Amino acid sequence: MTSTTSDSALVAPTVSVSGPVVVLAMLTAPLICETALNWTGVRFAAEAVTVCVPALGPRVRRVFAMPPASVVRDAGDTLPPPAVIAKVTVMPERTAPLRSFTITAGGGSVSPTSRVTDASGIAKTRRTLGPNAGTQSVNASAGSLTPVQFSAVAQINGAVNIASTTTGPVTDTVGATKAESLTVLVTDQTATPVQGINVAWTSTGGSVSAASVPTSALGLSKVQFTYGTAAIAQTARATVTGLVGSPVTITLTATAGTAVAIVRTAGNGGSAAPSSQVNYTVQSRDSHGNAKGGVTIDWAVATGGGSITPAQDTTAANGNASATRTLGAGLGAQTATATAAALPGAPADTFTTTSAIITTVQVADFAFTPEAITIPSGTTVTWQWQGTTSLHNVTFSGGPGSISNRTSGSGQLTFNTQGSFNYSCTNHPSMTGSVTVNP
Repeated sequence: MTSTTSDSALVAPTVSVSGPVVVLAMLTAPLICETALNWTGVRFAAEAVTVCVPALGPRVRRVFAMPPASVVRDAGDTLPPPAVIAKVTVMPERTAPLRSFTITAGGGSVSPTSRVTDASGIAKTRRTLGPNAGTQSVNASAGSLTPVQFSAVAQINGAVNIASTTTGPVTDTVGATKAESLTVLVTDQTATPVQGINVAWTSTGGSVSAASVPTSALGLSKVQFTYGTAAIAQTARATVTGLVGSPVTITLTATAGTAVAIVRTAGNGGSAAPSSQVNYTVQSRDSHGNAKGGVTIDWAVATGGGSITPAQDTTAANGNASATRTLGAGLGAQTATATAAALPGAPADTFTTTSAIITTVQVADFAFTPEAITIPSGTTVTWQWQGTTSLHNVTFSGGPGSISNRTSGSGQLTFNTQGSFNYSCTNHPSMTGSVTVNP
């Protein structure tokens, strides 16, 4: 061991080492520099350390700031106790307390969690690594001194990381098999591929070709993915429990196949007043029932007279196409058709609406339903409240009378005069309706 002196007035202890160093104190005094050798433990390399400290006489003999140590072990291993975490000798006859060893990353445990340095300024603990791969660390602290960190890289069968290296499109039609394999790469802490790691594969929506595939010499695990029958987002998941990045989730999207059919989705059945309007909707679908747009629909009146518009339209991206039917003036069932002439077999659907005298209007949700009715002279109309929380009334600008505010129950009016009569709720002017009286 060698010593030198310096006349610097205000300096911090400095340490010349190959790795990072923790500065423990700042003091005012000439410097004494000493050279020592770090402790050599399992997978720790011995390092020469030059420490310069203020010369305050016999009360402070030397301060060692040891560089953080690194080690690579399997997850869950118990590491041998490091012989030096921080070495501080305050007086020849006294020792300094090392207050705590604190886990800062990776889980696991240390035992003991605190210890007093011995006469040589040494404190030890035993580190048990957490169950997962990756960097795990412990801080050692003593009073106001800057903590010293010890790091270990935990491996699982030599592996640390897993990540997707999948290439190619991740969107295709339902039932298709992705041309390129789904691929993940398993590596150690230096990004070197690791062979022989079993990767568990699962899927949602679609399917994978194998439930478990070990990594190759290139660190790769691969499976084929077949899209499911639903036109939705689908996933594949690669798992190696404990590795950094696990599980790896790969999201794919299945799209609808070729349209083969149309289906009624709204408007069929029910009743409406003669000459009133109703809306019909069809949806074009593939062989698995997924909506598929771009199909031309021809609309036509079949029975009952009246009209339907448009005569032709095309299903939207959601597969839907709609038309408005104006019923004929007569009573009874009236029909209209929707036909997809370009699809195999020219599939068609028939909509039926019964033309009838509507004599009941529902009062609910700040609306009158139906909003407009047509009746013959002498008909009594009933307004039926649907248990609303707001007061509603039926007030005509000219007609047989009005119905006062209420939240439930019903009211009736009889129409003996031909013509059109408009009404509203005076509490909510946007609520309007009409009654047309024919001979």
